[in-house]
Amino acid sequence: MVRGAVGRPKKAPGDHTRKPRKKKDKNAPKRALSAFMFFSNDIRDTVKKEMPELQFLEISSEIGRRWKKITDEERRPYDELAAADKRRYMEEKEDYVPDPSFETTKGTRKKKDPNAPKRALRPVTRTRARRSRRLPRSWPRVARAAGQKRWRALPDKKRVKYQKMHEEAKVKYLQQMDVYNSNDVAVQEPDEVDEDEEDDEDDE
Repeated sequence: MVRGAVGRPKKAPGDHTRKPRKKKDKNAPKRALSAFMFFSNDIRDTVKKEMPELQFLEISSEIGRRWKKITDEERRPYDELAAADKRRYMEEKEDYVPDPSFETTKGTRKKKDPNAPKRALRPVTRTRARRSRRLPRSWPRVARAAGQKRWRALPDKKRVKYQKMHEEAKVKYLQQMDVYNSNDVAVQEPDEVDEDEEDDEDDE
């Protein structure tokens, strides 16, 4: 362990410890479903019948595509279901008494599911992705600093572009997480523009 300039212990490269997550109480109120999730549950069988050749990933993508195309009138019933489910969740949450054992017991960190959707990359993260591959994995702070420096140097036009890509990927990620949490199956990852392609554009 190395000490920084102000005397506070500074982590050495590769010295990363994470706090274990608390175990979840299975009796706790189930979170409310979103309007998209109700729509997905309602239309999934229809999509399977109409397009039997589609695989899991393709079905999820088709559901997302149809969701974007429905009118406000068609969406209203699902919004109402989501609102009702949210009220149910809030009421159950008020009556719920947490089990003390789940508040104090520390469990091991849950293994990440490789089939889970990947989070949408933040704009500044996109700008450092390719450069980070050239650095040892034990240098996360160096890679982070380099990415932030490069982000600050980008013109406003480029920043707007990355921000728009992030917002679009974030919407898709949230939709896919709804499907993933409900069906516990692999879903399609958010569309990501090739990092090499992005970097080439930035270097112009």
